[in-house]
Amino acid sequence: MTSKPPPNPNPYYQANIWSRFFHGWISILLNKSHKQGTLHLTDLYDLLSHLESTKLTEQLEANWFDELKQTKRKPSLIRATIRTMGWKPFLTGLLLIPTAILTFSQPILLTFLMGFFESCSTMPTSHAWLLAIGTSLTALIASIIYHQYFYRMTIYGAQMRIAYTGLVYRKILRLSSHSTNTIGSGQITNLVSNDASQVEMLFYFIHYTWVIKKLVI
Repeated sequence: MTSKPPPNPNPYYQANIWSRFFHGWISILLNKSHKQGTLHLTDLYDLLSHLESTKLTEQLEANWFDELKQTKRKPSLIRATIRTMGWKPFLTGLLLIPTAILTFSQPILLTFLMGFFESCSTMPTSHAWLLAIGTSLTALIASIIYHQYFYRMTIYGAQMRIAYTGLVYRKILRLSSHSTNTIGSGQITNLVSNDASQVEMLFYFIHYTWVIKKLVI
């Protein structure tokens, strides 16, 4: 019987806003990995509370049971998922708006900057420097905002994948022996490894269904 590793509090909770924003709190673990050449189980931090499977599964399960109690409409896993996650994934998608604007502005600034290098250009050097700085800043800020969007959507996708996997596991435990014999292990494995992971991928790209239209326009 393996013993449970001792608690190792996650430094994320003590990290300031800048450390969380730029993920500086993980540098301690990276330095330890560099010095040791590998990481041991005792080196890993405790799981963050918003990624605990028990809590996420219970929330999704409670919302799903509420859907089953509704007699006027057909139960919907989508509604149960939205009630579990709230509006945070949808609000996070708004980060793509400034990202799209900055991405669109960068080639425009670069076009004006190229005019400085023409032989007949009358653009002052100070204006050229401002355009060069603006071009660099738009790329930097767009990258920072986009990575925040992708990080947050990755967390939301992981949360739902964890919740779905836990829900499938609990359902299997409630199955009768007859039902268990009619469901193959391959089907269960497919639900956990394939179908649940598709939900995670959905969170990555769902907002591009409306952002791509704005970019085309």
